[in-house]
Amino acid sequence: MNPKIRLFALLIAAILAATSASPVAAGEAPNSPEVAACSSGAGYASGCDVDQDGDIDILDVQLTAGRWNSSGVYTSGHTHWGETWTGAVGPHGLRVEHSAASGAVNGLYAVSASTTGRGVSGVTTATSGTTVGVYGSSDSTGGYGLYGAATAASGSTYGVYGRSDSSNGYGLFGVATNNGSGPTYGVYGLSYSANGYGGRFEGYGADAVYVDNLGSGRGLQVHASADTAIWAGSDSGTAGVDGRAGGATGRGVYGRATSTSGVNYGVYGRTDSASGYAGYFLGNLHTTGTLSKAAGSFKIDHPLDPANQYLYHSFVESPDMMNIYNGMVALDANGEALVEMPDWFEALNRDFRYQLTPIGAAMPNLHIAQEIQGNALRIAGGAPGLKVSWEVTGIRQDAYANAHRIPVEEEKPADERGFYLHPVELGEPAELGLDYHRNLEPPQSSNRP
Repeated sequence: MNPKIRLFALLIAAILAATSASPVAAGEAPNSPEVAACSSGAGYASGCDVDQDGDIDILDVQLTAGRWNSSGVYTSGHTHWGETWTGAVGPHGLRVEHSAASGAVNGLYAVSASTTGRGVSGVTTATSGTTVGVYGSSDSTGGYGLYGAATAASGSTYGVYGRSDSSNGYGLFGVATNNGSGPTYGVYGLSYSANGYGGRFEGYGADAVYVDNLGSGRGLQVHASADTAIWAGSDSGTAGVDGRAGGATGRGVYGRATSTSGVNYGVYGRTDSASGYAGYFLGNLHTTGTLSKAAGSFKIDHPLDPANQYLYHSFVESPDMMNIYNGMVALDANGEALVEMPDWFEALNRDFRYQLTPIGAAMPNLHIAQEIQGNALRIAGGAPGLKVSWEVTGIRQDAYANAHRIPVEEEKPADERGFYLHPVELGEPAELGLDYHRNLEPPQSSNRP
């Protein structure tokens, strides 16, 4: 065959072959269902060349992800199952953007129907650096950087579940970076269930929850509108609440009842054991107010058998705020003696009472020659050289005592009438005790111990 004719025939055949093999016509839109395939690295077709750079590459396939899969097959939706796209260019491995300015739209919406699946799974494989598996950000003044919802009505579900396998890690870490005066929250938890928890923490170490305030404020602030602000229980430990303060003027436990009316309690202690203590203090005890009690005593190791016995003595009671003073004095050659009291004696006391007891012999004429005057009393009529035991009592008249006299008798308030401080001792049922009703705990959540 003539070489020129043969060359012309080969050229015509090549053009026909390229035309029949091409999946799209020049200028055909890449989102047309007539397009059957767009393969990376395949023959050129302008309908697949989305970025119009002269070839068909994986970027063209990615740019048409709404209609194409990575194999170049046209689909009517997003079907990219089992695909892996890799690259090291640009700040995003995948960027998806929804430009609508309003409405409940999603930049990325992922669903898993598996019973053990994940709607979104984020992993950072770097073994160092400040990496983030999933990062959420919101520019809205009322938005959420990350929002998790578990909508199932039953089962142990989690709106957000965090986990860390590091020996120094955090399963969930929240930080509020605004250092202004607003009430910001590093982590905020909320539960609408009557038996739910806004936050629940379980641990196997020394502390299930550790709170540390790095500023000058409180470590923990808790508020309850109706029930107990903090409810703590220990099944077998040494303390339901253990409070400690390391400061020189600190308070291990501080209790305050802020209501200005009613019978309320800054600290209320109770024991269910007949031999227990509602309050037990190792150290000094002080109150700035009035102390009332049913009985009182000292309790010490018995002086004659300290290893095996205790010794008790009851308090000396009086209907008055009485002070008692006593001592021994030797009579002079005239059978007299001057008993001098401290210089604050008359400032503190009034309404003095006296007792004299002769020692060594009867002294029928022994008497108080002069009552307290100038913080001293004079004794006369005794036997020269012998001793006299004396006792003086006085009623407190300091400013606090004058402002807070203890009533000897008092009518019970209307809401306490018919009830008793010690009903059983009076032959009444325990249910009529005032503390029986005070000790009734408020309604509790069914999942509280």
